[in-house]
Amino acid sequence: MRNEDLKNWQVHFFSYMMNIEQSFISKATSMNELSVRSCADIYKRGYSARLVESLGDTYSATWWVLGDDDFLKLANEFVGNIPSRSFDLSDYGEEFSSYLRSSPVIAEIPFVSDLALFEWNFKTLFHSKDVHAAENIFSLIGSNPDAKVHLLPSIILWQSDFAIYEIWKRRKGNITSLNEIDLDMSESILCRKLDGKVHMSYLEESEFRMLKQFETPRSIEEAVIRYQQLFGELTPESIQSLFARIGVLGVLGTYS
Repeated sequence: MRNEDLKNWQVHFFSYMMNIEQSFISKATSMNELSVRSCADIYKRGYSARLVESLGDTYSATWWVLGDDDFLKLANEFVGNIPSRSFDLSDYGEEFSSYLRSSPVIAEIPFVSDLALFEWNFKTLFHSKDVHAAENIFSLIGSNPDAKVHLLPSIILWQSDFAIYEIWKRRKGNITSLNEIDLDMSESILCRKLDGKVHMSYLEESEFRMLKQFETPRSIEEAVIRYQQLFGELTPESIQSLFARIGVLGVLGTYS
């Protein structure tokens, strides 16, 4: 088989696995007593099972909260509706949190979609490039106040109306431990990849809001103006205190 023919065969086979189209069945030939469809469906069921397994690896806390029956039911439904777009199984499942948000389960467990999104963010950070903490950028740009400041890579600003981080930390324990948490406690968290590990730090609301301004590169003055447009006026003393606190976090850089 020529390389081009093999490539086309693989595309048709993968499309059948993903329920995209059925032309593979008419193009292939069975080498045993089973029909082409029967042979292909063996692989199809196996591939679907691997996708469900991949979801379980990524969303272990979500599985823990939902329980075996509900998680596997939702995971199988998701696999049946959302095809994989990558040959790497670990890339699969980014849309799972949105899928849960539109599922009836959200009425019973309102935080489950946020929990799934948190887990995807954790996976993304875990596999991202390690970025070392930077110096306090605000002590370095006095000579260039118009310098564009930005949030460093491998950092995610997380916020939820639920105590997602506390839920996630208990995922290996007994499910009854959820009764010890105020589930409706909102949180603002700095998530970063540092020294090969994902670290989580709680932020004050004002710190979170100001750091969000630097997801788009801005000068300090531009960030303050934008912040005040969104959240109200700050006194000079408050601005100074706020930048002193977020500066020491070491999560901001500037373009040279």
